[in-house]
Amino acid sequence: MNLSKRIILLTLMLISSSLLWAQEGSTRSTQDLDFLLGEWEVTRIYSPDTDKERSMKGRLVCKESLDGKFINCRYEMERPGKIRGVDEVYFNYNQIYELYESMWLSSTWPIKVLMQGTLNQGDENIILETEAEFLIENDVMEYVKGKLIIGAEGDARNSFKRKTHIRTSKDEAGYWFHHMTETAERIEG
Repeated sequence: MNLSKRIILLTLMLISSSLLWAQEGSTRSTQDLDFLLGEWEVTRIYSPDTDKERSMKGRLVCKESLDGKFINCRYEMERPGKIRGVDEVYFNYNQIYELYESMWLSSTWPIKVLMQGTLNQGDENIILETEAEFLIENDVMEYVKGKLIIGAEGDARNSFKRKTHIRTSKDEAGYWFHHMTETAERIEG
């Protein structure tokens, strides 16, 4: 086979694989996160299994937002002895970065956090794994990773668990602190 035929064949193979890749990539969307839609009763346990463990209860309401391009989730958490905590979260699939994202805004934390990651849908569970890094005070970086697990079908989609681990640039490499475990039970939706 001469060189020009090889180049044409290679070009056709690349175009075919690019089209196949584009079709596969185009199937992912914000609608993959529809399992969040509805109203939930939430329990957050901070610093689980430590002597500083504390628990908060609240509600989570998730609905489509911005013409269905995002899912907006609003947490309202009771904080004993303090004003309630409110988190606004916008979830989406970012086709440019090919990542699932969540932008977290909180009434109790001045830093806006963009978590990015992957969604894996298995036979039994759907797992959303995300991470972020951002600068906090005194030029310290904070690193966050989260893992949300929900059942793949039926009644198994009526509850989820999310674990959050954190570390800072002052911590030893590889050290992660189990910051929070959140459980949610669907009320409606």
